[in-house]
Amino acid sequence: MDNPYAAPEAKLIEPEAVERPRSPKVIAGLLMLFSIVSLLMGLVMLIALSSGLSAVVSSLKALGLSGAVAYISTGIEIFFSCWLLFIGLKLFKYRDVGRRQFKLYIIFQVILSAITLVYQYANMSAHVDKLDMLSSSIIFNIVVMGVMIWLLSGLNKPHVRASLT
Repeated sequence: MDNPYAAPEAKLIEPEAVERPRSPKVIAGLLMLFSIVSLLMGLVMLIALSSGLSAVVSSLKALGLSGAVAYISTGIEIFFSCWLLFIGLKLFKYRDVGRRQFKLYIIFQVILSAITLVYQYANMSAHVDKLDMLSSSIIFNIVVMGVMIWLLSGLNKPHVRASLT
């Protein structure tokens, strides 16, 4: 019999804890690591340029970057490193703005790398094998951009994208 004075029995169902994917945090950690290393390299290059180390200046001159262009290139490298650190911090907090900024970062990085390589090729001295000097830089840029696009594809998966706010 149903007792009207008995405590009601309710089905206590705990809500399922929606577990966020860990890939944004992993990608954020990788981006922050890369940005910090790049930032430190840029700062060391800036210090070396401002102190006038002959080895640094001569190697940059051989690569077609001399004078004010070397400072501009280093400044842009430091800016892009700070931007990538910002992106990593936003992704670590599961913010969608980090994913959108990462897309812009990749686009600007590809454009800037192409402009830099063309400028270096045009300004290298004639007695230097230009392709031999730039081949390592070209390969490095292709590998880094490939990894960045691969990481972005991980952020664009529907379940990962849904977890970003």
